[in-house]
Amino acid sequence: MKKYNVNFKGYWLDENKGSIPNSSGVYLVYRCKFNEIVNKVSLIEIIYIGQAIDLQERIKNHDKRESFLSICENQEKLCYSIAEIESQDLNIIENALIFAQQPELNEQYKDNFNYGESAFDLDGACALMKHTNFTIK
Repeated sequence: MKKYNVNFKGYWLDENKGSIPNSSGVYLVYRCKFNEIVNKVSLIEIIYIGQAIDLQERIKNHDKRESFLSICENQEKLCYSIAEIESQDLNIIENALIFAQQPELNEQYKDNFNYGESAFDLDGACALMKHTNFTIK
């Protein structure tokens, strides 16, 4: 059984997505509220999980951005967290995260895991994940 360690870095508000690294990896899209007075983000829900060869480019020009915004309620914003991943592991990690989390706007990978038995250990900026240390058989 292969084990994958996924370390999520930072939380970027939608208006700051230009500073997301240009590396390959997976990303979480959150609904959030930002309190400017205390400069703090309050995460509400993970709405989408994806992967990209270039995280910054994908997030900046996401074809589902309007769908993301459409489920944001009054005063809510989009926020992103990323984990840099080698390109050969993108598909399995994305599939596992979607299968485990079941985000509202993901359609593919919610019903099945298309790989052999694998273990996943998530840490860092991955608040609201239902599972952070899990095995899929």
